[in-house]
Amino acid sequence: MIVVPSIYNCGSQQIESYKTYIDFLSKDYEAYRKVASTGKTIFQDLSLLFPVLTSTLHSIKNLFPFPEEGCLDCVIVDEAGMIPQHLLFPALVRANKAFVVGDPQQIEPIIRFSNQMKEQYLTEVFLNQGLTEADYERYSPTVSTAYHRAAGASFHGDNGHSILLAEHYRCVPSIINFCAQICNYKLDIKTQDKPSLLGPNLIAYHIEGEFKNHINLLEVEAIEKLVQHLIDCGYSIDGTNDKAIGIISPYHAQADYLRTHIRKHYPTFTYDSIGTVHTFQGGQKAAIILSTRQCLDSQNLHFINQKPNLLNVAVSRAEELFILVGNIERLTKAGGYTKQLVEYIRQYGDIRELPLIVQRTKKKI
Repeated sequence: MIVVPSIYNCGSQQIESYKTYIDFLSKDYEAYRKVASTGKTIFQDLSLLFPVLTSTLHSIKNLFPFPEEGCLDCVIVDEAGMIPQHLLFPALVRANKAFVVGDPQQIEPIIRFSNQMKEQYLTEVFLNQGLTEADYERYSPTVSTAYHRAAGASFHGDNGHSILLAEHYRCVPSIINFCAQICNYKLDIKTQDKPSLLGPNLIAYHIEGEFKNHINLLEVEAIEKLVQHLIDCGYSIDGTNDKAIGIISPYHAQADYLRTHIRKHYPTFTYDSIGTVHTFQGGQKAAIILSTRQCLDSQNLHFINQKPNLLNVAVSRAEELFILVGNIERLTKAGGYTKQLVEYIRQYGDIRELPLIVQRTKKKI
């Protein structure tokens, strides 16, 4: 139970502080001046009304504009494995203590540096300043995250020292065990085995694919039919339902087209239930459909296969049913984690030809 204190139980000073803070957030200059001079008192009064506040890392400096040490008693940072370490500084300098929570084997920060830019950054910012490559691996945002710094990691691939939260409550064992396999997790799985509404907990549907304009249209059409099949079996396109469906792809173009196409045919399909793997970090659905997109021998699956992180997140979003849609032959030939996923589904689930779609005349995208 959460108890929300009433403003009517506060004294006149607390009410005045509350009003000042509201005016401050509304960009009132006089309120800003008061916060600058008596901010500690205002924040203490505010904490009586709101003992816990939530914020993005970017917004923390707007809520608490003056980095006075201790204006926050404790900061809890979630998803630290996908946060560049420098983004944590504004929160840390305002806090007495911090809990940094994250998984370095899930989605990492997106750092838009080419390999050439990374080499230049290493040389100019580290080596030319008398630092070493070891310093680069510890402190460069291209390598190390907020999680790694909090855990005291020393080199690329080192997860440092942390308190392991090993109990798992989301996925049925046959789904999460794949993630444990590719990430070397030592999990204490608290969920029970139960069949999905389609029977197996893991299914792969083979689609030869047709690639054009960064989109695999055959996969999109197959997923449209598959959504109806899932609905007929008892799953839901209502994102709040305990049998909700989620659709994800590693690639923005494919995810965007899926969202447009699927919601055109199913207008009540929740908007944020279709997206990239990155947008699903921290989320979950009863059934997850993964559209892998790549179908040509010339296409590189390095983006998916370079680390276990992406497939770890994609698979572990599914509570009871994970469905892989793609060119099974291509995913297997690519080796790496996509091959492991196909082989794992073959062993513990079911690989099927999708009978719901027929070959058709090619359409323009």
